[in-house]
Amino acid sequence: MTLVHKVTLTCVVWIACVCSVVRSQTLTQTLDLLMKNASVTMNDEYLCSSYKLSTNDQYIVQYEALANAGTAHHILLFGCDEPASTKDYWHCGRLCKSQEQILFAWAKNAPRLKLPKDVGFHVGGKTSIKYIVIQVHYVNPLPAGSLDTSGIRLSMTSLRQRYEAGIYLLLAYSVRIPGNSVNVFADISCQFKASGPIYPFGFRTHAHSLGTVISGYQVNSTYNLIGKGNPQWPQAFYPVENNVVIQKDDYLVGRCTYNSTGRDRATYIGASHNDEMCNFYIMYYADRNTRLQYHSCAGNNMPSLTQKLPAFSYQQLPPNPLLEMAAHGPSGHMGDPEGHSPKPLVTAAPVTQAPTPAPTPAPPKPTTSKPESVTHLMDFESDFGGRSKGSPTPGSEVVIGQVGGVATDKLGNVYVFHRGERVWNGLSFNYQNVFQQQNSPIQANCIVVYNSAGQVIRQFGKDMFFLPHGISVDDKLNVWVTDVGLHQVMRFPANSDQADLVLGKRFQPGKGDNLFCKPTDVVVLSTGEFFISDGYCNSRILKYDNTGKLIKQFGSSSTAQTGPSQPPPSTFNVPHSMTLAEDKNLLCVADRENGRIQCFDLEGRFQRMIDSPEFGDRIFAISYCPLHRGLLFAVNGPTLSGSPPVQGFIIDINDGQLIETWNAKPGLKNPHDIEVDPVNLRVYVGELDPTKVWRFDMKADDGSGGHGNIIHSGTTPSSSWTTVNATLLETQETDKKSLTQEEEIMPAIIIGALLVIPIIIIIVIVVVIRVYKKGQHDCCGRHRSRSRKKFNLGNFLTPHRGFDRLNQEESDTEFDPLNEDSDEEEEYSITRKA
Repeated sequence: MTLVHKVTLTCVVWIACVCSVVRSQTLTQTLDLLMKNASVTMNDEYLCSSYKLSTNDQYIVQYEALANAGTAHHILLFGCDEPASTKDYWHCGRLCKSQEQILFAWAKNAPRLKLPKDVGFHVGGKTSIKYIVIQVHYVNPLPAGSLDTSGIRLSMTSLRQRYEAGIYLLLAYSVRIPGNSVNVFADISCQFKASGPIYPFGFRTHAHSLGTVISGYQVNSTYNLIGKGNPQWPQAFYPVENNVVIQKDDYLVGRCTYNSTGRDRATYIGASHNDEMCNFYIMYYADRNTRLQYHSCAGNNMPSLTQKLPAFSYQQLPPNPLLEMAAHGPSGHMGDPEGHSPKPLVTAAPVTQAPTPAPTPAPPKPTTSKPESVTHLMDFESDFGGRSKGSPTPGSEVVIGQVGGVATDKLGNVYVFHRGERVWNGLSFNYQNVFQQQNSPIQANCIVVYNSAGQVIRQFGKDMFFLPHGISVDDKLNVWVTDVGLHQVMRFPANSDQADLVLGKRFQPGKGDNLFCKPTDVVVLSTGEFFISDGYCNSRILKYDNTGKLIKQFGSSSTAQTGPSQPPPSTFNVPHSMTLAEDKNLLCVADRENGRIQCFDLEGRFQRMIDSPEFGDRIFAISYCPLHRGLLFAVNGPTLSGSPPVQGFIIDINDGQLIETWNAKPGLKNPHDIEVDPVNLRVYVGELDPTKVWRFDMKADDGSGGHGNIIHSGTTPSSSWTTVNATLLETQETDKKSLTQEEEIMPAIIIGALLVIPIIIIIVIVVVIRVYKKGQHDCCGRHRSRSRKKFNLGNFLTPHRGFDRLNQEESDTEFDPLNEDSDEEEEYSITRKA
């Protein structure tokens, strides 16, 4: 080897060392996302805390749980622009003010997860992920006086990763598992939409106690297995064994299999540990410019695909006592006295798979934008709280009157706003819309609050209201109501029976800035701004700031319009009910007597009209549910002709298409309001006559046609909880230095390297010139005559198509670009099928 080559090689080694130092400096950051001394007092508590990220771009490259299954049933991490609350921790019916993105999931003592080289979850900086929200599900209350700090430790780098990681979730939300049954399936299917391909490298399964096996497939011309797992083992991200590439317009299919032997009751999808879940997580990498249209697939949208799933999809995996002990032990540390994470449960050794089933041709792609097979998207179950139909809760003592409104809060509680003994009839108002019974407030407690089991936990409002109408509950658990007799809107703080905000003048109808005429409904944004539908007389929508100051109003009466039979947009004939789809920047209004739904942006600009002959002449109420990319639930009202029937509707909010109709047994009569509880997957409908509130549980269609059950009252004392002000935990480094110190060191190293490199280049040039002048060509000639491996710069510019296997443990082995005998380069040239 000549002096020139030796010097060149020395330079390369030196540069590699400098780069290694810089890289190691960027991998020293850790961030502990912990519950902030949470007090857990109830079964199946879901609590959240938030952490603000650095203003610099960061990449998450490793996750490690600081928790055990004896305390935390599961932990999820979500990225968002702004959390739903600024408290230290909150009951997380809502996670973020806008859409959230799932970043990680942990359960059953899963070990640490290290991502492949050159792959990271991009957060902070210029991304939309400014905060990370940690959600912990606690099955049981903690001992008295105990506070929890379970969480996840992140390892992050500021070094830009070549590929960005993401999670795509397949889930079923409408499942009925009969008692004492084997091989009950919950299937998932949809078409994948993205700007480019994604490369799965890890998968995770999640179910509760009845789940036996969960599998996921990519379908193009064949069924290609992404992964298959036992949800009773540690719910880690296991490596994808097959060389799977998910292209845009491919299909994704999942199947959850359950065994309910020994359980006499039916089981449904729900939030508690006594319910079930069906989740298949795909962790993938993709080019930085790849964008997914959706990050989840909910429901079985293409049943023809799941009908052809191979039998291998539900065959159980062989027993593994080590994994079962790790998952179900109290700590999961396998006897480790210092509480370190267990050894990796997935190693680099090949995993034996069952033979791949024979290829099954994929069905033709749909010719329309909506799959033709989307029928019975949701059905309903009536077994309220596990009781027989018609059996009241012991100690029942509440009798409700006409139901004006029904609402739910983020804890799953149900609020009913009823009229007691009062009935709205033709004598209630004079021709000037003035209420005629001003000396007779309703004697009953008009607001009754039930827990999710149907037991009364609170009631208030006696001698306060005159003709109740709409009710809603905001993120802070403030209760908002409208009273058409008082012509007022009121806000009651959480757990208070005294209003702290009243809009409108008592018994005075009008159309000024602080006057209403029979207002119908109120909905509240996460910012505290709110909308009021001033419905029966004024046919307008008003928007207020969080202090009650009017911002704007829009809308006018349809009855004053002339021309075509279809009234123009932004006109109403009784705007009766409203709902917010804040994640889609939409406010939708049930335009009751026009029999249609109108949707506006949050500034009041008209966006779309939703109309269907099946609605009939009147749409009474609507409620938004974020499931399945966004659904509107609606109910119509009776007509003189009796056609179409009174029933409920499920509507795709994205295109306004009617997906399904549903009803109760023996049938809805006079529904007045509807509310969706997305936490417990329930739908509530309040009726005027007969006076009742129906509860419907979403489940798979079992051919029975769907039915509902009446809510009964009870006497369970209300629950309480404590919250404290939010604080931010500063980022820590493994070497105990702050992030600021590290950011000061890194530029110094880089600048030093840049200053030294030109000096080395000058030295190399001088040496080459001197060697040439001395005529020492024989050295070079002898070197050229030797066979050698060429240093090919092109190898370092080739797009990275493959990665190391998913690793759940630290490794001391790093790729050495100067080791000519290393075969590690093969990892960078794996051929992926197109």
